[in-house]
Amino acid sequence: MVNAMKLMINGLWRGDVDPTPELKAQQMIHAGRFRDRITADGASGFRAEPRRYHLYASPACPFSHRVLIVRALKQLEDIVGLSVLHPHWDTPDGWSFADTALSTIDNADNGFLHLHEAYRASAPNYTGKVTVPVLWDRHSRRIVSNESVEIAAMLNDAFDAITGDRVLDLCPAELKPAMDDLNGEIARRLSVGVYAVAGATHQRGYTAAMDQLFGFLDELDDRLSDGRRFCLGERPTLADVLVYSTLVRFDAVYNPLFRASRRRLVDYRHLPDLLRRVHALPGVAATLRYDHILTHYYDGDWAIATRRGIVPELPEMNWLAPHRT
Repeated sequence: MVNAMKLMINGLWRGDVDPTPELKAQQMIHAGRFRDRITADGASGFRAEPRRYHLYASPACPFSHRVLIVRALKQLEDIVGLSVLHPHWDTPDGWSFADTALSTIDNADNGFLHLHEAYRASAPNYTGKVTVPVLWDRHSRRIVSNESVEIAAMLNDAFDAITGDRVLDLCPAELKPAMDDLNGEIARRLSVGVYAVAGATHQRGYTAAMDQLFGFLDELDDRLSDGRRFCLGERPTLADVLVYSTLVRFDAVYNPLFRASRRRLVDYRHLPDLLRRVHALPGVAATLRYDHILTHYYDGDWAIATRRGIVPELPEMNWLAPHRT
């Protein structure tokens, strides 16, 4: 990893910032700034309407990926638009749009070339990181939300009256307390946990991060040992989406590149079957783009310097074999 950061300061994009003095002075590391919500009745100011909203996302990023999965599971491709950012996110301009094999132009008709333009259009004095995913409102020309779990929850139910899809519910009321608790553990120990391992700066911190990450994986594998098909029982929930979007990257990226080397995913007894089940859900397989993932991690800031410009072959992973129910 490199020490310089790419972010916005008072509405101005900075492609190479020394984080120590400037970040502390500006206090710009914070949670997502945009936290509005789409509702069916529009009481929030954002009414659920076909083709009003647009996703700026990257299949390379696990936080974007979880939103793309929910969009596919809820069959919202014709309701919520999509523009794909290029996986080379660590350019001087950050996340960028382009008409390439790995990206699209800005299909929301804003003419943006870089994602930071969407942040500036939404908040002219914005200070902070420019992250994916982004849920964009084409009517007000501003960001609704840049918090992935909240976007996923919106996509799960906000458009049901339009699509008539009341069969698949990833956040069922009877499972919500247990799901919220599990989602909190997934966020802290898995989704962020892999980055804690990669970002460790000394051996003690690395060991602590490894214990937290693999402790969670061991617990999750044990949870599945009673024969349940998904994390919370016999039906998929948002928790399964969050687990899947991280673990599909584990053996290809986090184990070899992030030094999460204690165990591979395929070394577990039950976790590979969980991934196969989620992968087999309608629409999910099409959201998994290893060309984006490998380019993003191995030819970017996470890569070891001598590996720049080299994207490795995909390791063999047994969970990609056809699922037998």
